[in-house]
Amino acid sequence: MLALKTNQKSLFEDVECAFKVHHEHDIYQTLDTGHGCIETSKCSILPAQEYLLEEYLVTWKNLSTLIRMEFARKTQGKVTRETRYYISDEKQETAAYFSALIRGHWSIENQLYWHLGVTFKEDACRARAGYASQNLSALREMSLHIVSEQKNKLGLKKRLYKAALDIEYLKNLIKI
Repeated sequence: MLALKTNQKSLFEDVECAFKVHHEHDIYQTLDTGHGCIETSKCSILPAQEYLLEEYLVTWKNLSTLIRMEFARKTQGKVTRETRYYISDEKQETAAYFSALIRGHWSIENQLYWHLGVTFKEDACRARAGYASQNLSALREMSLHIVSEQKNKLGLKKRLYKAALDIEYLKNLIKI
């Protein structure tokens, strides 16, 4: 499954148009509440062979499903909406299947970026020269992975702090 972005402009527009013009093949909706907000999601799918031009089907081998995810989030009376489009080579799957796949990916991604922002204070980093910001980001992600794999009772921040102070603990983390 691949997310469609506007850098694939004509494919993105054709998939968007297919969902505007045609009735969805299958739909799955969810409603989640918590932390003072209400979030609804709606996943719709269409068979690619019926709604896309032949040129896309040739370019994207085995393309079989078009997916639209619509999100609405209401927090403190303010409603935000977002629609994303995806393509997949998986056949005979349901909208519920694709919804779970997409939401699972977002959950993992959100958790990673939360830790990078909060635990590593990545947003406060002022490294801008050359590839410094990309290199530091890669090091933070590797560090987060190494520290997250530990099975002790310490939290991430405490593990990082202990690694900064105790060379033996650090060696055990990276198995030197």
